[in-house]
Amino acid sequence: MPPIHPSSPPPPIFEKPPDDWGSYGSQLGFETAEFIFQEAEMSASKIDKLLYLWGCSNGGRPPFSDHNELYETIDATKLGDIQWDTFKLRYNGERPTDNVPPWMDEEYEYWYRDPSTVVENMLSNTEFDGEIDYAPYRDFTAGDKKRRYENFMSGDWAWLQADEIARDPSTHGATFVPIILGSDKTTVSVATV
Repeated sequence: MPPIHPSSPPPPIFEKPPDDWGSYGSQLGFETAEFIFQEAEMSASKIDKLLYLWGCSNGGRPPFSDHNELYETIDATKLGDIQWDTFKLRYNGERPTDNVPPWMDEEYEYWYRDPSTVVENMLSNTEFDGEIDYAPYRDFTAGDKKRRYENFMSGDWAWLQADEIARDPSTHGATFVPIILGSDKTTVSVATV
């Protein structure tokens, strides 16, 4: 990607209409999926039972017919249109002569999205506007002036990194943007029967 000229205006931001629930079809569909998948972390069999009971109640129509439709809807959620990629990995180090652990013979498949593109989308997401500290800071309590550490950018290491950037005249105007990524439960661990 070519560098952005300092006088370039920001790209246009297109807000979605408030009634655009994407693949979920409605707010009820979205909130049901969020509750089942993220909050309750229901197994596939429990999702099916809940949706069955919902459908039986006073002629109710659940937003999803079963766990498969729920998972397909979640997978169809547009999140910056970053494609999934995959690679396979197999252990190729030293092996014991006897009682080889099974994991040494297995081939493992890893799924991921390009981290650079994920970060680019995060930084351009207007929902984070006002939520990102672009410069390190030091915070002190009002009364006794004790130093408070509450966010990453309030720590000494972030301050030292900014000092390093400032020492190089070619980086003046740049900012330190640490990216702290994490991952919680995978679909496999949440959606087991």
